[in-house]
Amino acid sequence: MAHQKQNDMGGRKEIYSHQWCSRLSIWVAMFFLVACSAGSDDPEPNSPLTTPMAFVVNQDDTTLTTLRLDGKFSPVVGTLSLGPAQADAIGGVTFSLGEWVFVTHTAGDRVAAIDPIGGSPPIFEDFITTNPADPTGRVRVGRRPTKIYRDPVDKEVLWTTNEGDADGIDRLSGCTRADGALADGASASVLHNSHLGVGGGERPRVTSRVCLAGKGGHQDVAFTLPPYNRLALISSKTTGLINQVSPAGAAWAELFTSRIDLCDSARETALGHSSCDIDPLTPNHSAPDGLWWSRVTEKVYSYLSGYGTIVERDPVLFFLGGREVSLTATPPGPGAAISHQVGMAPDGRELLVIIEDRSDFNHVVTRLATIDVTVPGALTLTELTTPTLQDVRVAQFQFTPDGRQLYLLASNDSTALSSTQAANQRKDLLLILNRDPFNVAREVSLPASTSHAMDLWITGPDGAGSAKGVVITNATPGVNGTVSLIDPNSGTTTATFSVGRNPKMVTVYYAGLARSDNQAAPRW
Repeated sequence: MAHQKQNDMGGRKEIYSHQWCSRLSIWVAMFFLVACSAGSDDPEPNSPLTTPMAFVVNQDDTTLTTLRLDGKFSPVVGTLSLGPAQADAIGGVTFSLGEWVFVTHTAGDRVAAIDPIGGSPPIFEDFITTNPADPTGRVRVGRRPTKIYRDPVDKEVLWTTNEGDADGIDRLSGCTRADGALADGASASVLHNSHLGVGGGERPRVTSRVCLAGKGGHQDVAFTLPPYNRLALISSKTTGLINQVSPAGAAWAELFTSRIDLCDSARETALGHSSCDIDPLTPNHSAPDGLWWSRVTEKVYSYLSGYGTIVERDPVLFFLGGREVSLTATPPGPGAAISHQVGMAPDGRELLVIIEDRSDFNHVVTRLATIDVTVPGALTLTELTTPTLQDVRVAQFQFTPDGRQLYLLASNDSTALSSTQAANQRKDLLLILNRDPFNVAREVSLPASTSHAMDLWITGPDGAGSAKGVVITNATPGVNGTVSLIDPNSGTTTATFSVGRNPKMVTVYYAGLARSDNQAAPRW
């Protein structure tokens, strides 16, 4: 039965048509549709169970454009408005095992729930703000939800990190401690959903909200995996600690006795600050900028950009300290500098370190290094002799789930470069590297833009797929942008799609992708 639903978004009424049959019935109907048309080159247009899609965030429009990637029919499936245009309104996009797509609306303190399979094109269903079953309104999405993560254990669960007000405190969620015993802080919210099938199901909703010790700047979340006890680890870049959150009945709660304080007195004093005290809530300057859990070592790893180190901690025995390795080096030449980006390989055995060396006043040079976290004793940084990427800065990188390839997206940002380095900088570039050993397989030129973002279209065995395509946004503020679809085997651009203004993020989706554990983990 067709149903007309009105949503009031910032004073503007928008009407969405929706077929209110069950989602399971849709799945079944489309299964038979696909089966009956087997062997045909003309499937149902935009059939959501058979069509790989890319969700593109048009930041200056506050809209989400859906593209189909299979080259059939019109490539632009549709564009959903997520409210009035607001600067940097959208924080992140992910999807769940329940086949819902979630978009954090940072400026509106809410999360958009989108049904990608209940119709063609995908349907914007609603904005999630609170749990309707909670009359107090305290179980809610907090102030300025930014990043959003799918829980790798229960994939129908999503987590948002809520940055709070300008001072990093989420007053909207009541994360202030009147007794003075605990510091005010930011928050994280937990959402849940499931299939709306014949037996019922759960529409997306907020199930719990956790006040955190650290203020704002909750950049990263990592999750422990079975057989380890279940934990969500949330870093605070502002406060310099890792919050540990664990299940508390049907909800989640912060473990107040087990925050991991990342303060290091020697490094604090070397930076001209006071030594660490015994209170983990005292802000420090470690500035965690990356957090990973290894199922191989059952340890958590964090890159501390303020100290230039990578540390390993045991979430249970963290009082006993842990291993670490310094990434800081003094390159030759006055005023020279080195910076880093860090990520973990899909197998959890190795950390990859991207080293940007600006010691040559004429050229910026990027090199690669690795840390084998399975080797006993101190963590050791092993710098690779090849490849050396001259005049290239890295904006983003992604492994394929099988770990065999690495995709590096060059940065167009010339901040902190000398005028000569900036003049020689190579921009609008994608590098595809093979691993074992690392080598550059191909370079791909991209359309001239201010910035680019990337996600991989993965196919193949569950949990070990390879890239069928690379989806890259070409974004310039205030200007309608494009999206490039690239064949990783040939390095050719197979299609270019026109989208909205300043497309700064992209997420690849198809039905069953969350279940298969076959999505590369992007680093924005």
